[in-house]
Amino acid sequence: MKFLHIHFTKEDLLQYGMLTLGSLIYALGQLFFIKPLHIPLGGVAGLGLVANYLWSLPIGVVTLVLNLPLFFLGWRTMGREFFAKTVYATVASSIMVDVIAPFMPAFEGEMLLAALYGGLVMGAGFGLIFRAGGTSGGTDIIAKYLNKKRDIPVGTVNFGINIFIIIASALIYRNPDSALYAIISSYATNTIIDKMVYGMDAQKNAMIITNKAQAVSDAIMQQLGRGVTAMKATGMYTGDQRTVLICVVRRHETGVLKRLICQQDENAFMFISSISEVFGQNFKHLEK
Repeated sequence: MKFLHIHFTKEDLLQYGMLTLGSLIYALGQLFFIKPLHIPLGGVAGLGLVANYLWSLPIGVVTLVLNLPLFFLGWRTMGREFFAKTVYATVASSIMVDVIAPFMPAFEGEMLLAALYGGLVMGAGFGLIFRAGGTSGGTDIIAKYLNKKRDIPVGTVNFGINIFIIIASALIYRNPDSALYAIISSYATNTIIDKMVYGMDAQKNAMIITNKAQAVSDAIMQQLGRGVTAMKATGMYTGDQRTVLICVVRRHETGVLKRLICQQDENAFMFISSISEVFGQNFKHLEK
């Protein structure tokens, strides 16, 4: 298909290698931790586990078959490269689940540990897939399609579908408590995905409104070695002209920052917020 034609570069090969490795890690996490203790999963993967439980059908085959009609939606709503990587990751993970399954030992510990570590391992796999520019397919495609056609929030669709599948799976497994363990697993998965996709370099962004902008800026630059950006602002209640300083610091530097502000302008107004990634001088290097 002309639509799927991609000119491969070294970067493309690296990304598809990440997709393959991510699919493998995901398959290992699901087969070792999740499947043996019948912990429900959301999305198409959860339906594959239920089909395997009820009729001993191959998980990967069921997952792939259920994704096929969704690929058509994805073809119409995703970009070409994004769609190609999503299809590749879905097919690769489905194949790996069925190929590895006969040789995979089963975790025999507590369900809580299985849910936690299964979520962490699957999250690591998904994190590599997302960083390489793909998705896991399934409900993500449905959510994006409904968002585009009906303007329904992606998160709302994903949450609704996944909760329904998890609850239904728990009832089929005749273990309602397993739905609670599924939530733990899902939280662990999403936490690892966020760390891998958005980085573990979460820092703090400070916005300072002060009448002593030069003194505050000098103190920050000299004692913390951080850059400061100034913007002019107007207080809408008083009409006074103020200066707003913007400064990004590492988490452990916030205490020093607050002390410096207090020393230079005890009447300054400041709020500090968390930011997931910082690129630039003295932080992470921005890569293509």
